Amino acid sequence: MHVRTWQTAYRGLIPDSVLSTLSVEARTSMWERAIPSGGVWVALADDTVTGFASAGPSRDDAAFELYAIYVLSSAWGTGLGFGLMQAALAGQRDVIVWALESNTRARRFYERLGFRTDGAARTETAGTTELEEVRYRRTA
Repeated sequence: MHVRTWQTAYRGLIPDSVLSTLSVEARTSMWERAIPSGGVWVALADDTVTGFASAGPSRDDAAFELYAIYVLSSAWGTGLGFGLMQAALAGQRDVIVWALESNTRARRFYERLGFRTDGAARTETAGTTELEEVRYRRTA
């Protein structure tokens, strides 16, 4: 599900050559390392994972961080992402999340939920492509 959502959500934003090399095995290994450092919330439909959110202590700030939120494209616009976000961030007062600067869909989603850019930016690399990210913050 994670590989599939990346390949759908980032088509046109990340090079196809990078998206086509994503593997379930590599993502499984990543999750085996990542799960102990934070929480994971999963949405199921008929015993099939349709979305997930992952959050925990911030990697670069004193805030709480939403590490990831992905929903299958068939569930976009259904409120599933909103529900996952509520579960993952329950009780948190200062939350950050990083988004690709070019990912207008994700950025609109965060903005609808009260997040605003806070001026922080960074560059990540996918394959040989540099990707600009902006940081969003929501303070309750």
